[in-house]
Amino acid sequence: MQDPKKLKKRWEFQRAYQKGSKYWNRYFVIYVFHTHFDNLRLGITVSKKVGKSVQRNRVKRLIRESFRQLRPRIKVAYDIVVVGRKEACRLTCQEAENGLLSLFRKASILNDPTRDGTE
Repeated sequence: MQDPKKLKKRWEFQRAYQKGSKYWNRYFVIYVFHTHFDNLRLGITVSKKVGKSVQRNRVKRLIRESFRQLRPRIKVAYDIVVVGRKEACRLTCQEAENGLLSLFRKASILNDPTRDGTE
């Protein structure tokens, strides 16, 4: 299993916030910044407004797992920051994946935009 590259530095997050494109739904806000490198990187933030650490960590796990499932379908050369919202606490794994998929589709960063997410 390949671990996705992570955004770690504060300036990397700030660059995505300030220069990237923003898309949102009830559960997540994503910032997509086009880089010129040949890799896809993910940053996750979940604020204390979402809940205590148990809820925040669950939202982060949902985001990481959903991203892992969707990763083969996402174009490379992007930094993506996913911000979890309070409503994301009640999601199932499949709902989280569908929520992120719809945002990635809005952002036009999927390799197969015509393909429907249902199997």
